[in-house]
Formats: sequence, C-alpha cells, structure tokens
Amino acid sequence: MTEISFKKGTSCEPVTDEHLEEAEEFFDEFIGGKRFPNALIELLKKNNGGTPVQKFFKTPTNEHPIREFLNLSFDDTIILHESNNIFSSWEFYQDRFNNPNLVPIADTRFGDVIVLDYEGTPKNDPRVALWFHECDENGVNSHPLEPIAENMESFLSMLTADFEE
Repeated sequence: MTEISFKKGTSCEPVTDEHLEEAEEFFDEFIGGKRFPNALIELLKKNNGGTPVQKFFKTPTNEHPIREFLNLSFDDTIILHESNNIFSSWEFYQDRFNNPNLVPIADTRFGDVIVLDYEGTPKNDPRVALWFHECDENGVNSHPLEPIAENMESFLSMLTADFEE
C-alpha cells in the first residue's frame, strides 16, 4: 500500500475495532451493506483522518489539493455544517449528492468532496470520484461528479506532496 504521511496533530484518536464495527453497522443500515475498501481501512488505522502531506492529485480536467481526510471519530464536534467525521458528513451531504452510492472520505480546499462511488462496483472496492459543490442558477449541480481512480489504492498512489509537471 502507498504510504501517506499526515501533518502532526491533525489526526484523531486511533481507529479501534469498535470504530470499524460502528462503520459496518452504518453501512448495513444506510448504504446496503457496502464496506470501506481495505486501503482506506489501513489508512484510517494509521491516521484517523487529518491533513495529508501528499495532498495533490490530478483529474483529466484539473489539479486539486486535499484539505483533509475525514475520520471515524464519534466525538466529532459539528460547527455549522462542517464535520471532519465520515458519518456526519454523509448525513449532511446525502440529499445534496442525490446518489445513495456516494460516501464522503475527504474534501478539497475548494469545498468539493472526494467520495467513494459504489455504483456498479464490488461492495468493498468502490471507485473514487470528486463531487463538485457548485450549482447552476437553478440549484442543480451542472457537473457533480468526476472520476478520479478505479479504487482507493489507485487513488492513494496518485497523491503527491507537490503538483507534478
């Protein structure tokens, strides 16, 4: 697995088996039994969310910086709509996503959300996509989803500390 470093002091308490059991219960109840990909579980076990050092990735249309990976902490404080927790973020975005197959895992500095996209994929190996928060004058996302990588492992391997030329 690709090693991702995090800025000191930005991660939450270590992920426990209890966190992972809660995640499974969440998926069973709300998302049809889907599971986190192993690469994300390993990342969360090493750093429960936080600001990655290798934060830049490219899509076919642009370059993007990750602000932070979301965490599995259950003590997360929500200020306005901002939460660093995967479950709280999912609750906030589920209606805006307008797609029950999307689970937020990180966000960008520009307010867009990196999601696991389970539509048409194995239940534990979803693709990774970027959901854009901008809407047109009618409140409809004109370009709501852009594919990033075929799976989480591929996504992590494309992250860099700087934009590469």
